[in-house]
Amino acid sequence: MKKINPKYRNGGQLRQSVITEWLKEKDLRMVQYMAGHRYVSSTERYQTSNLEDLKEALNKHHPLK
Repeated sequence: MKKINPKYRNGGQLRQSVITEWLKEKDLRMVQYMAGHRYVSSTERYQTSNLEDLKEALNKHHPLK
């Protein structure tokens, strides 16, 4: 994996990235099933507040920027 993209440290990081992206597009229960998590709390910890997305949108659309 490091040969393809050196910023990835291991397979777990790739899995986390995929689950986080799924949560942006799909229902929590669907992602729980797709990720193979027994408990919904395991899936919930991958949810982000999308702070990065908000910062990007603010920088892109703010009138004083």
